[in-house]
Amino acid sequence: MSPQTPLKPSADAHADTPLHALSLAQASALIRQQTITPVQLVQACIDRMERLDGQVNAFVTPTLDAAMQAAHQATREIAQGQYRGPLHGIPMAHKDVYLTRGVRTTAHSRHLHDWVPSVSATLVTGLARLGVISLGKTACHEFAFGSPSEDDLFPPARNPWHLAHMPGSSSSGSGAAVAAGFCLAATGTDTGGSIRHPAAACGVVGLKPTRYAYPLSGVIALAPSLDVAGFLTRTALDQALIWDAWHGSDVATVCTADVQRSVLQGLRIGVPAGLWRNAENGQATHDPQIQVCFDETLQKLQAEGAQVVTVETKDWPPQPAVVQVANTLIAYEAFLQLQHIWRDHPEQLGQGLRLKLAGAAQLSLNSYQAARVQADVWQQQVSALLAEQVDVLMWPGREALPETLQDLMANPTGQRSACNRLFSLTGHPALTCPMGVSTQGLPMALQIGAAMHGEGHVLQVAHAVASAIGWRLPVLLD
Repeated sequence: MSPQTPLKPSADAHADTPLHALSLAQASALIRQQTITPVQLVQACIDRMERLDGQVNAFVTPTLDAAMQAAHQATREIAQGQYRGPLHGIPMAHKDVYLTRGVRTTAHSRHLHDWVPSVSATLVTGLARLGVISLGKTACHEFAFGSPSEDDLFPPARNPWHLAHMPGSSSSGSGAAVAAGFCLAATGTDTGGSIRHPAAACGVVGLKPTRYAYPLSGVIALAPSLDVAGFLTRTALDQALIWDAWHGSDVATVCTADVQRSVLQGLRIGVPAGLWRNAENGQATHDPQIQVCFDETLQKLQAEGAQVVTVETKDWPPQPAVVQVANTLIAYEAFLQLQHIWRDHPEQLGQGLRLKLAGAAQLSLNSYQAARVQADVWQQQVSALLAEQVDVLMWPGREALPETLQDLMANPTGQRSACNRLFSLTGHPALTCPMGVSTQGLPMALQIGAAMHGEGHVLQVAHAVASAIGWRLPVLLD
């Protein structure tokens, strides 16, 4: 395979695909048809985990025995005609900030290393009722805010595309688990990009929906005004199936009814002018491969009938200011959540988190309030743009290729996922999906944003993009 050439799906997407490498949509259809059983699917994922997770470190707390018990129950139910729907028998994992009754929830921190909650997060409970089988809890950045460091109790997750590299930010274990074939989907949280960033780094799909589209009850808070619950999956269609199962909608059917033409025909794609250019010298501020891949992707979408609309700089929030405002809001609120541990038990926190909290402690209430006002102004500005000029907004899903874990640990407070920050501030639904592979063999991603509560439209467009560029997640680590 040429490293810059996206994979093409085979004529029969299932015939030559190992069970662990199936998309959620493919596995769901096979389970519904009783071509495969949940026992077979879960066993394939467990075998994969036991063989390879020692290299990836995607899981903090596997729950494999309980998963197999649930798989046998799901298999019996389906055989007896008690099929619950498209998520019945599907193996998933949960980011370790989701409370899980009877299973420890650590937030990847020494402070909570042996905490076993007596209740589960609402989303965890609801997914179980829909038939989802949990394989356990995935690694994350400490309290969803820290950064991996040598003194962490748990090892950091690694990128299945290249094990020396990081798999993204806070929901890193979830992204790595999905990409590595350990589970078919995983929960995550997105405060400043922590679903979209790992999805971009791992070559999978991450959706940050409009806030409260999925419940946050029972999720350890980071910055409550920005926290969003969501999922990482292998395809946009997988996201649509989860969305439909939870909300009682029919987005997946719409996605597959007409793969791309009706969605892309006449679609107005807003692309901000100069978004990734240095204001002083006009030079690109990200990997040039990403810009080339983004331009090629836009050309393919235009060939399918889409229109690219340039959004002039005067009509767009300046990127450095966006990053500063987002970081101020996140850090100020995170400090309120974690200050008692930082002050009373600093030895229970990793170096990466201690450094971030030390910086956050310097922020004033006035700076926080000013940032809050500015975010509201930009929310109205982006909403007006999506209502009047364009149907979606697009730009790269990550401004750089995934760096090595060594580089990440050497610079834990460095700026990352800047391209994700605006939609965190404005609250609009946004999704990152693969758009190609670099010459280094690392994935490059596209980001798509839409109007408030426009998740269905975002998913349709993302599904059409995958078809237009011919993307399919390769089987990694084999």
